Amino acid sequence: MSVVGPFFYELPAAERQAILERLAVTLERNARWAAEQGDDALEMVMRSVGTALLSVAGDLATTDITLAQDVAARAVNLITTFHCRYPEYPVGPTLH
Repeated sequence: MSVVGPFFYELPAAERQAILERLAVTLERNARWAAEQGDDALEMVMRSVGTALLSVAGDLATTDITLAQDVAARAVNLITTFHCRYPEYPVGPTLH
């Protein structure tokens, strides 16, 4: 266990699955924003990865933890790329 919390592979399968699913939903949400901005390439990659990840999250979380960890890291990298391109994207809830 690390100082800030458990490593991905130390988490129970249900928590690993929840993380993968949240990453997938975030990728798909950010893909919509990229599409609205006319960034078709980023939209296509993020949507494809998000859809694929959502469909296999349960299997990855239970059967191939190493692959699941690698996929999660790559998803985070895509999300980071998105935020570098679109720093104006609202990260948290906004009040109107």
